[in-house]
Amino acid sequence: MTISQMKYFLEVCKHMNVTRASETLHISQPSISNSIRDLEDELGVNLFHRVKMRLSLTKEGEIFQERCGKILSELDLLYEYMKDLGNKRNRIRLGVPPMIGTFLFPSIFEGFREAYPDIEIEIAEYGSRKIREMIINEALDIAIAIAEQQKDTQFNALPILKTTLLFAVDATHELSGQEAIRLEELDGRAIVQFQDDSDQTIILNDRFSRLNIRPKVLLASSQLYTIKKIIANGKAGAFLFREIASQEPDIVGIPLADPIVMDICLIWKKGRHMFSDTTKLLRFVQDIFCKF
Repeated sequence: MTISQMKYFLEVCKHMNVTRASETLHISQPSISNSIRDLEDELGVNLFHRVKMRLSLTKEGEIFQERCGKILSELDLLYEYMKDLGNKRNRIRLGVPPMIGTFLFPSIFEGFREAYPDIEIEIAEYGSRKIREMIINEALDIAIAIAEQQKDTQFNALPILKTTLLFAVDATHELSGQEAIRLEELDGRAIVQFQDDSDQTIILNDRFSRLNIRPKVLLASSQLYTIKKIIANGKAGAFLFREIASQEPDIVGIPLADPIVMDICLIWKKGRHMFSDTTKLLRFVQDIFCKF
């Protein structure tokens, strides 16, 4: 059994199709098929059911898939460790939620790239909940995220910024002249939201539920550009961080009468090896935001 055989097997599992696995891996279809057949012969089990050109995993295949995933993940991590020991890793896998990425990440990225031009930053843009899962599964090294409402013992956290949510509307919106707004005033009103895996949406939906409020959600999107375009017609509003609302000349940010305060942090998994590149980013951010 070889590493290549395990990689071929997992890629076929991903698609349940040898042709698509072949295209992804840039390996000929017969090579993948023969490799998996040889693997089955060596192990003495069938890993796939093959019925009318369709594949599905056998019980043995499901067990092998789970174990292979863990083994290859450990091998990847070992490779990264050894590269780090030789100071040749030069890569950071960073998670950034879309709304945070628009106002906070660019300044961090530009300054860090200037200070460490040889370190590559790979960005994964997902909601905070998805990003935390990726940190736990070690698919990311570190992430910018909204702090949990309750303490989570799985993460280390470095506070960066405290912010608040504003109800953002176009200047032509009928609520644009208000100095503050209560969530109850939004019952039945049109709003657009970030997708359900974003912390701000989860927190807002919890508030709406407790207050028995049902806004009319026109759209859930991960794209700030799309949300801004929709509220520009003056008929809907959206909840944005104070820093974003203040940057847009055509947007009026209305404070909430009962403020929703959020702590933005850098988070990383407790007990995991901190790569030297990631340590440099952590110290860089700490120097900018944590001068106390």
